[in-house]
Amino acid sequence: MPLHILVVDDNQEATELLQELLSMEGHVVRTASTGQEASALIRQQPVQVLMLDQHLPDTTGANLLPELQALQASHGAPRAIAVAVTGAVSHSRNPGDAQWPGFDHVLGKPIDFDALDALIARWSTPS
Repeated sequence: MPLHILVVDDNQEATELLQELLSMEGHVVRTASTGQEASALIRQQPVQVLMLDQHLPDTTGANLLPELQALQASHGAPRAIAVAVTGAVSHSRNPGDAQWPGFDHVLGKPIDFDALDALIARWSTPS
């Protein structure tokens, strides 16, 4: 099942690459480079997956996540992936993980595209 995904990152090359790779898998991918742009896009159409860079020009991914979740509350909570700093270890977030509240998964940079693909595939499979 194709997912609606919003990638929020101020690195245009990284965002375009993610959009291309996820679109090739059949997903509908929109991109934003700031928190303000992301909020506007969520108002237009909710998503099932958010990929949020942690260092945006106008906010952090951690601060942006609750705002985006609230904007689409009536459509259900999206899965959320934190795109962390270079060298961070990718992992599924554990309940009570205070460093990444609200995120389902953390991906370090550079992004492991095989891990991302497996994660998205798991989320797109009906349970």
